[in-house]
Amino acid sequence: MDIRMNNKKNISMKNLKLIAIALIALFTSCDNNDDAQTNITIPTDGFTHNGQFFETPNMYLEINEDDSDNDNIPDSYTVFFSNGRMFDNDANVNGSSGDYLFSLNTTNFVFLQVYASENPDLTVAGPLPGNTYIVNNTDDSLLIENAQITPLNPSYITNGIEFGMGDENYGTIITPNNTNPTITLNELNIDNNTPANSTVDIDYTFTAANGDIITGHYSGTFGVIQD
Repeated sequence: MDIRMNNKKNISMKNLKLIAIALIALFTSCDNNDDAQTNITIPTDGFTHNGQFFETPNMYLEINEDDSDNDNIPDSYTVFFSNGRMFDNDANVNGSSGDYLFSLNTTNFVFLQVYASENPDLTVAGPLPGNTYIVNNTDDSLLIENAQITPLNPSYITNGIEFGMGDENYGTIITPNNTNPTITLNELNIDNNTPANSTVDIDYTFTAANGDIITGHYSGTFGVIQD
């Protein structure tokens, strides 16, 4: 393998680990993310569907470190955009189910899963700015509009935020057609001194099962989940 490729891979993995180490402690307490809008007057963090803008000012990145093929590269990355907070629910708090809980104010949500096996660049290095990645177009990738979150019983509150589970009887769940959604990583700025201040700039395109084309954008800091 080209030595420059090895260096590229090592640098990318180092950056990912720096971010993960710095943010995982924060995320355990639930919700490091970005609440600041790039433009307060005209929000740009969100997705547009049929001319309607759905704001998603928060982003999380889940890094799957299973490494089933032993190449020292995570098997997949999952990107979440939301107008609420997320909580990693590995402990199934208060008898809840599901991998994640959501703050009760969550109404818009995007789930995009990127597999290294479907993106050859990711088998060489971690996500790099300037690259466009194919999103897996199964039901694992979806958008939700006008969701409703049901409180837990007993309630679960952490850092002053109450979390609950999504109610499948409410909202509009949008799945992709046979065209893979894509994510373009425009910028990735790693703050090695304070990894929690690292930022991304992302555009994504999602073609719904009915043919609707949905476009989204996010720019800001992000929380990290290690799976």
